[in-house]
Amino acid sequence: MFKGSDKDKPGEERVIEESEDSSIHSDAAAEKQVLRKVDWHILPMVFLYYMISFLDRSNIGNGRLYGLEADLNLKNDQFQTATSVFFATYIACEVPSAIFLKKLHPARFISGIAILWGIIASLTGLTQNYGSLLACRLLLGLAEGPLFPCMVIYLTFFYTRKELAVRFGYLSGGAAVAGAVGGLLAYAVGYMDGVRNLRAWRWLLIIEGIPAIGLGVFGLFFLADSPSTAWYLTTSQRQLLVARSTRDQREASTPSAQTLQRSDILAAFKDWKIWTFCLMNFPADIQLFSYAIFLPTIIKAINPAWSSLYVQALTIPCFAWSTIVYFIAAFVSDATQHRAVFGILGALASIMGHVMLIAGQGVAVPYLGCFFIATGLFVVSGIALVWLSTNSPRYGKRTTAVGMDLMLGNSAGIAAPYLYPTADSPRYTMGHAVTLGLLVISALANVVLWWAMVDTNRQRRAGMEDWKLSGKTEEEVDEMGDDSPRYIYAI
Repeated sequence: MFKGSDKDKPGEERVIEESEDSSIHSDAAAEKQVLRKVDWHILPMVFLYYMISFLDRSNIGNGRLYGLEADLNLKNDQFQTATSVFFATYIACEVPSAIFLKKLHPARFISGIAILWGIIASLTGLTQNYGSLLACRLLLGLAEGPLFPCMVIYLTFFYTRKELAVRFGYLSGGAAVAGAVGGLLAYAVGYMDGVRNLRAWRWLLIIEGIPAIGLGVFGLFFLADSPSTAWYLTTSQRQLLVARSTRDQREASTPSAQTLQRSDILAAFKDWKIWTFCLMNFPADIQLFSYAIFLPTIIKAINPAWSSLYVQALTIPCFAWSTIVYFIAAFVSDATQHRAVFGILGALASIMGHVMLIAGQGVAVPYLGCFFIATGLFVVSGIALVWLSTNSPRYGKRTTAVGMDLMLGNSAGIAAPYLYPTADSPRYTMGHAVTLGLLVISALANVVLWWAMVDTNRQRRAGMEDWKLSGKTEEEVDEMGDDSPRYIYAI
């Protein structure tokens, strides 16, 4: 009997191996199925929320071509002030909302602020003077401010760090599509000038605020707070998502690593890498906000003979191109698991665009420069945000880092409008030159971070940091987050 058992051992091993292989394939298939279901329930909402929010904050630039300044009797740099004041309240909300998102009901909170900003955006179309415009812009910033950091953190609840570039792409892609849709809507609404005695810019602001209200009401019932409460998943699918998250963040899998800890908040503020990410993103956001608001003005300056309707139409292909480029970059970034190279190439493309706007003559070269700027418009900031969030495994540090990055990056929105004063028309040399110089700094920051992380990974793989593990239990090692010698940075 025992001899027979010995003969059967190789066969038993094969059965076990086949069983394990089958289990692996089964898990992979189940994971693919649940990801597809999560994508369908989250990504369209993420895309629409941010597209509409970006539309509602930047449509003031389209309204400018339809007489907003003259109708509200704005003087000197009052239009620039009304544009930039939005970011004063916007950035003030970013860090607190990111840090405390888990203590709220994320789905209800995100949907609630959408309803609020939609109401404010529509009411902006009824303003009668500079003071009421300022008040609406301040309130709009307060309502929209929490959205982006909360959506970034929300996505990390459901996806692993290898899957985030494409998913974050729906945020940046939403902004890019907003630019194209904004130009198209502005073109169409231009024909409503005078309907019910309202100017076209008023109709534009009123109409573009309404979708946020409807989407927010829908989101209250449709979105889930977390994988464990996702109504559209089965119990086993919820468990699979939670297990994936634990496996992905092995160096931060302890209960304390998944909750808000004061030490993690302080660690984020002390980490030079996070400040370098902020330095990388500030120039990218200077360019983004300038482009989003002033592209119609810049194109109008290329040929003042073009009508306002024609200029609105010319903004559409620029933003459409930026959307295509970003999604290609995001897919390739996730497929190759490389981040830094896209920030560097995107910055270089945008730098070339600003050179063309400064030095270009005629119509073709400056307009082509707008496409070069669009090439890096969302790539530089979008991929950098993925890079940052995927290298911060502990929840508290990740949320603080994302909040810091977005707050300091979006503070660029306060300065950006003043780079393109009316007095600098038609060349706007100062705005292009300053943005160009800042993008050089952004590219250099990318290079520094890339080199530092490559060097750290090399040392950790060679065991040169293993001394940090001395005397520590496995649980203590798991508490170390990205400081662990076992943690390899995504680059």
